[in-house]
Amino acid sequence: MSLPAAPAPLTDDSSADLHTLASLSEHNPNPIVRLDATGRQLYANAAARTMGHGLSREEQVRIRRQLRAVARNGAPSQEIQVGERFFMLQVAASEPPTGCITLYLAETTDRVRAERQLAEQQAFMSAILDATPSLIFVRDETKQMVFENRATTELRRQLGYLHPTHVQPPTPRQAEEWKEYIATDAYVLATGEQLTVEVPTTLASGEVRYFCTIKRLLERPDGTRQVLVLSNDITEEKLATDTLAQQEKQYRDLMMHSHALICTHDLQGELLSVNPAAAELLGRPLSALPGCLLHELVAPEHRPAVTSYLQGFATTDSQRGTLAINDNKGRTRYLLYDNYLVREAGQSLYVIGYGQEITERVLAEQELLRAKTAAEAAVRARENFLANVSHEIRTPLNGVLGMASQLGKTLLDGRQQEFVRTIRHAGHHLLHVINDVLDMAKITSGKLEMESVAFNLCDSMGEALRPLIAQANEKGIHFAGTPLRTTCSYPWVLGDPHRLNQILINLVANALKFTDPGGRVMVIGEQLAATDKTITVRFSVEDTGIGIAPEKQQLIFEGFTQAYSDTTRRFGGTGLGLSISRALVEQLGGQLMLSSVLGQGSIFAFMLTLPKAPAPVIASPLVDAYDTGALQGRRLLVVEDNEINRTVARLLFEGWGAIVEEAKDGLAGVHRVRDEVLYDVVLMDIQLPGLNGLDATAAIRALPDPQRANIPIVALTANAFRADRDRYLAAGMNACLAKPFEDEEVYRTLAQLLPAPADAPAYDLAKLRVLARGREEFVLKIIRSFLRNMPESLAQLRQAATENRWSEVAKITHHIKPSLESVGMHQVAAAVEQLEAATPADYPHLPAAASHLATHIERVLAQLAHELPQEQGG
Repeated sequence: MSLPAAPAPLTDDSSADLHTLASLSEHNPNPIVRLDATGRQLYANAAARTMGHGLSREEQVRIRRQLRAVARNGAPSQEIQVGERFFMLQVAASEPPTGCITLYLAETTDRVRAERQLAEQQAFMSAILDATPSLIFVRDETKQMVFENRATTELRRQLGYLHPTHVQPPTPRQAEEWKEYIATDAYVLATGEQLTVEVPTTLASGEVRYFCTIKRLLERPDGTRQVLVLSNDITEEKLATDTLAQQEKQYRDLMMHSHALICTHDLQGELLSVNPAAAELLGRPLSALPGCLLHELVAPEHRPAVTSYLQGFATTDSQRGTLAINDNKGRTRYLLYDNYLVREAGQSLYVIGYGQEITERVLAEQELLRAKTAAEAAVRARENFLANVSHEIRTPLNGVLGMASQLGKTLLDGRQQEFVRTIRHAGHHLLHVINDVLDMAKITSGKLEMESVAFNLCDSMGEALRPLIAQANEKGIHFAGTPLRTTCSYPWVLGDPHRLNQILINLVANALKFTDPGGRVMVIGEQLAATDKTITVRFSVEDTGIGIAPEKQQLIFEGFTQAYSDTTRRFGGTGLGLSISRALVEQLGGQLMLSSVLGQGSIFAFMLTLPKAPAPVIASPLVDAYDTGALQGRRLLVVEDNEINRTVARLLFEGWGAIVEEAKDGLAGVHRVRDEVLYDVVLMDIQLPGLNGLDATAAIRALPDPQRANIPIVALTANAFRADRDRYLAAGMNACLAKPFEDEEVYRTLAQLLPAPADAPAYDLAKLRVLARGREEFVLKIIRSFLRNMPESLAQLRQAATENRWSEVAKITHHIKPSLESVGMHQVAAAVEQLEAATPADYPHLPAAASHLATHIERVLAQLAHELPQEQGG
């Protein structure tokens, strides 16, 4: 279907014209349409007729109306759209008198499409430019804006003086910035060079923003020149950079001016940077240190420590410690360092080191350590000296007193008995002097031992004073006082009764020593206060002796010191009693006070607060009385290198009916225990030639025969330190006797340790068989249970006893008591009772009881297995 309507019938004149026109235009590729004055189509060439092909009827009607409207309006030209094609419609002037007009349509589809595509591209580019936060604009040579994106428009609005809708006078700062900005434009226009500048820009609000701006020349085809500007807001980056730069400067200043030693190094120990303080310490130029290795800065003997330090960063990010380095003069300088591993993306790991010199401190510590070592060596030397002195004095003194004791048991006349008493008195006096010296040594070395056992304070004080009362009577001194029991209703306390007695005895003995016959000594004990848990008591000793001058009163409390140079000659003594007494009172939490008038007498007093203790249940003694015959026929081995002491021991033990054999050294003692008939007890001196007592004990305990290996061993020692006694017990000895010892003490110790006679049964199953009523399997079941469970309990008992955990020993003893009774171990009944009901006051006597019990249990374990049938017990 063609677009124009069919033509109206033609007249003869118009027919000739149209025919001519049609022949000229029929083949024109552009549509041509001729209309009369009424808008009726007179002619349409082939292109016009086919122009509307494919269009809907409505679209064809619209186009006809548009053509007629153009013809009526007389517009010279107009672009119309026909479907998807575009045409430029040109109207020829009307032809009088007919008024016909000719419409020429030149197709512009390609141009329109190109223009539209260009417009779309321009819109797309504008959208992109408007979406970017960067400022993009073009300015011409007259400083006029040719193009700007939305960000530029917004900035101009914020500036206030470069926006047409928001105009205000620029501030002086803005004017200066604008002047500089125009100058850079002029430079680009003049030189054609690209320019990159950082531009500060002050907004109308006063805020300053910073832009990184790139300006480049644009030359237009018409020869005009423009400036293309690309600008990015870098305010945050600049502020961050400025802050970082300021921080870096501060860090550099800190590193350069700090007195601390600062460096960085890699994980191979190569220095990366060093501050002046570190360079000054090393005595090297600052520039010469980067690149040096830490190993080069230390002495060869310290290089393994540097290697270990560097390797440490494989497992930790920080290390602290000390490092010894050498300066340029070879001197060792000590550093205390605190170093950290730094991990940064894209960089190799490195370490920041902070240190300070501690050379003076280290040298002082080394000197202090040397002094401490020397002091400890001196203390050890003094202790060794005292131990040797104690041994060398106590050993012969033991012989003297032992022989005197044996001599006193013979038939002597009165004069001879007096000689013996004199010997014993002199010996005990010498022992007292030795004990004073040892006590003073313990005090000065801080090793004075204080026990904490329950005891009756009133009874203890009374017993301490009883021999002194007799001494006062002998000297003709009036002795009076007030017993503590007159004010103390509950006398049981926890403390060290021996040390309390020692204090009171020293004070009263001093009073008696410095008081002439006819004088008076008064001792007063009084309770000052009592609570549910404590008792506070005061003791005072008053005499009418020589008195002490005020300037001498402090002096007398110093060791080895007496008030006057002739005191020792006139009154005797070592000058240690008061010094020891004061130390003991202070260690017990009190203070020894003195009030004295020269020529009139003195008053010594002290006050103590002691914890209350429950009144103990008196346990039945293991041995009912002294010399009960327990040693009769027993085989004893005395291992002692001193012939006098061996003689004393032999006479003493043989007097009790024992069979005594001797060994002069430790090795001989071990051989006798190993090879001879089984001994009941071994008495072992500690200081022996060759194999000493401790080593000999270890050798005996290692013997393959369990009966011989477990023989009770008693230490004979002249060492008076408790630490020594504990050491002996820990080494496997069962008890300890300090020289010189009293006969009764020796007897009771041995009686505790002696096993039952060989012919005495270690156990008795009679009661068990009665309970079994003929059921042998019941008896065997009890025996198996004993053999299975008792070894573990025995090991626990020995361990607790070795560690002096006597409350634990009591629990273990209570636990195994029914088992012991079930197999009839009657010989340990007393030891079991003593261990089970022991109080702190009994603790010094418990090691022997524990050893006695353990020895008998071992014997029963060895023998009881034979009660089982052969197929089970063999």
